Parts: sequence; structure tokens; C-alpha cells
Amino acid sequence: MAQKSVVVTMRLSRRNLEKIEAVRTLEKIERSTLLKEFIEDGLSRRVVGLYRNGKLTCGRAAEILGVSLREFLEMLERAGAPVNWDSEGVKSYLKTRYGE
Repeated sequence: MAQKSVVVTMRLSRRNLEKIEAVRTLEKIERSTLLKEFIEDGLSRRVVGLYRNGKLTCGRAAEILGVSLREFLEMLERAGAPVNWDSEGVKSYLKTRYGE
């Protein structure tokens, strides 16, 4: 089922809008699509940073991003972020996935 969209208004500097338009033109993509991708990428990086700083568990980070624990662990690997293998969430995932 498709999620209902919400309209959000924000102000951008002319320079930031010019940067967005330059990328949008090169990629031949709708502005709203590009901004949604920027938000997803930025949120992912931010959540990985919060995990790195010990402010989130893997499970909570995956929940915030709406991905599985496995997908979040893969995101950490791609980002070169260390994984806390001793956390209960990761231990439980590994036990369920691979057994004892």
C-alpha cells in the first residue's frame, strides 16, 4: 500500500537551489525526486553517525530507517563503521540467522 504524502515547505538559499538544479539537470530527474533521494541519503548517513557515537542500537537504527537489521549491518559495512557484535540485537540476529 502506498504511503500518503505530506507537503513540507522549506526555504533554500539561491546558491543551494542552483546546486540542486545543476544536479537535477545533469541527471534529468524531477526536483522532488532528487530532494527525496537527498533526504534518504542524509538520514542514512546521520543514523550511521548516531550509531557510531553510541546513541543508537543497530535495531533502533534499522527501525528508524525502515530497513531490516541485515540491511543496516550492510550499510555499516559500506560506511566502514564498526559493528558492536556484543549488542543483544546483533547477537539475536546472528543466532536466528546462523544458529549457535
